[in-house]
Amino acid sequence: MKKTFCLFCALVLAAGSVFAGGNQAKKGLTFTVALSEDIRAVDPGVAWNYVTNQVVNQITEGLVTLDANNNIVPELAKSWRQSDPLTYVYDVRDDVVFSDGSKMTMDDVLFSFNRSKDPDGGTYFSDFFTDVDSFSVDGWQFVIKLKRPSAVFKYVPTIAAGRVISRAYFEKHQDDFGTASGGILATGPFVYRSWTSGQEVILAKNANYWNREKRAANIIDTLVFKIIPEDTTRVIALQTGAVDFCVNLPQDMLDQISSDRNLNLTTVDTYSLNYVAFNTLRAPMNDANVRRAIAHALDLSTFQRTIIRNAGSRGTVLPFGRALYGENAAKWEQYLGKTAGYNFDLSRAKQYLARSNYPGGFTCDIIVNENSLSNQRALFLQESLKALNINVQIRRMSGDEQDTYQMGGALDSDGRRDYDMLIGGWEADYPDLNGNIEIMYISDQAGENGYNAAAYMNPRVDSLIESQRREIDPAKRFELQSQMMDIVAEDAPYVIFDYTYRHSALNRKYTGVAASPAWLWVLPFQNVRLAN
Repeated sequence: MKKTFCLFCALVLAAGSVFAGGNQAKKGLTFTVALSEDIRAVDPGVAWNYVTNQVVNQITEGLVTLDANNNIVPELAKSWRQSDPLTYVYDVRDDVVFSDGSKMTMDDVLFSFNRSKDPDGGTYFSDFFTDVDSFSVDGWQFVIKLKRPSAVFKYVPTIAAGRVISRAYFEKHQDDFGTASGGILATGPFVYRSWTSGQEVILAKNANYWNREKRAANIIDTLVFKIIPEDTTRVIALQTGAVDFCVNLPQDMLDQISSDRNLNLTTVDTYSLNYVAFNTLRAPMNDANVRRAIAHALDLSTFQRTIIRNAGSRGTVLPFGRALYGENAAKWEQYLGKTAGYNFDLSRAKQYLARSNYPGGFTCDIIVNENSLSNQRALFLQESLKALNINVQIRRMSGDEQDTYQMGGALDSDGRRDYDMLIGGWEADYPDLNGNIEIMYISDQAGENGYNAAAYMNPRVDSLIESQRREIDPAKRFELQSQMMDIVAEDAPYVIFDYTYRHSALNRKYTGVAASPAWLWVLPFQNVRLAN
């Protein structure tokens, strides 16, 4: 308590000095954002989590980006097109400069994409470019050629994998690029100033920003990211004005935040879901009837209404929520209307268990991290399965440890994932349902260092996932996806608890920024405006 109070006081004092300066036209406005943990680097190549992205997205830009409706729109490119199933053409602007005033060239564009594609390039994104045959430059035109058609590659340049950095700066700072001392040089509306590990990251308005209209409209001179790991302290900082914005909000404090008259709380659908994964390679969860029995023993409607509430919407048989329905939204709604799914039916659950190799029940374990709602899911499952004489032993661990288990980094003596069930989740990396199904169901993600937490392997499902990934026609693609879902629903390797809502809180004296479904890649603080 004493430590938390001291941190709170320090934040309030810091805010006092910030806002004193912010009210003086000479110093300009300082806008402060709360982060729940420290960033990994100021490098788009490793911007792949909920905090690093928020910082790096202000400094860097791509040839294209996403708008509020997940449409791909130009950014550093004037226009883009897919000229045939294998070719993407980007007409790059010739008037862009980096924040030091040096001109962005096509060599910088080519270098940035090659770095992302290179498995040894120091980024997390080389796997996103496995379909790429070549990059080429013709004047101010950048051309990407694929080896095979892809329904999802078009999104890759919109995320951190497509961000452009200065080649000259990177090569000069190869030993410390992206670190606190090395920093970064890019084209975005803000520039890197400093990073005090565990405390804060400071950015400044880019005085050389190439988009003059947006540069003139940007009222923020200094953008500060305060690292505040403790949930209560982070919320207090919001409520007192020590910070102005936060998207890493504790779910169990949403009612408190929404009732605060000094804050605006915004809620949107996301690409994220929470599930229980059954280890399909280890008894007793390798028995499909056991999995079906458990699925029908869970009253997810009541759980959502009483526990999840405004943190998310109730799960269905689909491993993706509304935000990922895309062009086939109406068809997915119809699919759910015609599919029984895993409706709560205790009588049916007992029938499935009676058909299994464990009709009298059994004892099993479940892994869960320290998150409050994750523990509620584990406790709910533990209590629900008592009706089937299934005794669930809960194994709690840190978030990092749980991640290790979820991605197959902890194996038993037989080389299988070392758990019976696991409470986990996933958020697609781009606005297409393939971002979830390829991770959760395809066999090459089932082994060690893969995110298929159910260790689910079905050759027919693998084939359908690959086919829908290659199919560009939306109607044909839906047919392939729905066939895949029919099989997956029958096999029941996961039960989806809920689809996460993303909440963001903004001080009422400002407008212009809120989390969107694509918030991992698009959260433009340059759009902040004074409310009055």
